[in-house]
Amino acid sequence: MLFKKSFLFSALMGLSAFSFAQGIVLNNENLRTDLNWLNQQGVIQISTSTWPLSGDEIQRALSNAKVQNHTQQRVIDSVINALKADQQPVKVGLFAETDQKKLPQAFGDQQKAQYVASLEMNAGGENWDGKLRINGEKDQQIDNGHKVNVEGSYLAGKLWNQWFIAGQIPTWWGPGHDGSLIRGDASRPVYGFTMQRAEQNAFETKWLSWIGPWQYQVFAGQLDDYKAVPNAKLLGLRITAQPLPYLELGASRVLQWGGKGRSESWDSLWNAIKGNDNVYDLDQDRSNQLAGLDFRANLQPLFSAPVGIYGQAIGEDEAGLLPSRKLYLAGLDYSSSLKNMPYQLYAEWADTRTNGDVRAYTYNHAVYTDGYYQHGFPLGHAIGGDGQMYSVGGDIRIDVMNRLSGRAMVAKVNQSNLKINQAFPEKDEIKALDLTWTHYIKPEIPLKINGWISDSDVHGRDTGASIGVEFPLDIKHFRF
Repeated sequence: MLFKKSFLFSALMGLSAFSFAQGIVLNNENLRTDLNWLNQQGVIQISTSTWPLSGDEIQRALSNAKVQNHTQQRVIDSVINALKADQQPVKVGLFAETDQKKLPQAFGDQQKAQYVASLEMNAGGENWDGKLRINGEKDQQIDNGHKVNVEGSYLAGKLWNQWFIAGQIPTWWGPGHDGSLIRGDASRPVYGFTMQRAEQNAFETKWLSWIGPWQYQVFAGQLDDYKAVPNAKLLGLRITAQPLPYLELGASRVLQWGGKGRSESWDSLWNAIKGNDNVYDLDQDRSNQLAGLDFRANLQPLFSAPVGIYGQAIGEDEAGLLPSRKLYLAGLDYSSSLKNMPYQLYAEWADTRTNGDVRAYTYNHAVYTDGYYQHGFPLGHAIGGDGQMYSVGGDIRIDVMNRLSGRAMVAKVNQSNLKINQAFPEKDEIKALDLTWTHYIKPEIPLKINGWISDSDVHGRDTGASIGVEFPLDIKHFRF
């Protein structure tokens, strides 16, 4: 007992020594892996299915951590170092790859060009947070017509446990490792406004406390360079709850609505929200909608097994007030350690066909004819519509300075040959191995070296590599 208490004391002391100045935590694959690992080991309880996350919620979870051994403490230290790296006052980032990587993009992959240089400035306090990130790009994979952008920038304020965020930041809704059927981060971030809770505490009243820790995220933004309906809006709502310590449930809904030549009246919006505009008259069919449910079950509290099972079902169109044309995703993951090296393994399947059939319907619409895409890249799953993807992957923290992650996949993309999917503009089958070695020059300075090999039925074999690093600028006496 004394042994366990000493680890818990060490964890809490490490946490108290770190000030969470920032409020918003953007998509970060290594951080998500570590938080999921701690979840499945029974160390913490936190939802990782809705991004961006709140720094307040991470702090709440870590302050209640039940640390049992050195390995668990190392993972907590990794989380803290990732957050420290994210809130450095001034950072410079450099990224380069030998060739454009033509694979379904992974969670947290913010690089949308072959060469990128960035300057990032961070500032914040207890009730506000801001990030200004200026990116210069060359040889863009996602062409937005601008070689310089501020993607990843935002300004946020907190009031009554609610974060109000304005900016251009990535979003992720769902429990999947390699994709979300409804909101992923394969496209460039959408300009807009986000609102969500800071801490996900349960209701105190006995009538609602059974819902458990819960979160919502509301988004309203405008698609960039959406030629089919200029100035088209993207609106969305996600709600998650954990009624049991081992079960999280989520519900999500998005609308493409409004834009040039389309009604943007309150009556039009209300009919879209109610689902009353699903009609065949194109002048009356006001929105493109997707909605659905997802879940994650962690088996640690039930069977002392560090295993997670998750799934997502999203539907297009409406019949009987419910989505009728469905897409599916399912997977499982396992978190353990080998000789004090924490690791996680997963297997995942996604199907973006319509009820299992290729019908050129998924992520497509008769009014919003550029589809559920921005700049031709999907706002949902990275493979786009009418595809299937099977993937296995994992992550191992070899020591304090090194970690290795990777995935192998088979993806059948764009089986309907729709040109609106510019990520994969033709029917193809891709087999690939994607590996990343992360070397921590310092605990807060990760150097990432990525390599991949792929075989495409259309384009043949491709190999490539990339390197990326972000490091703080040590400016003496620099203060915000």
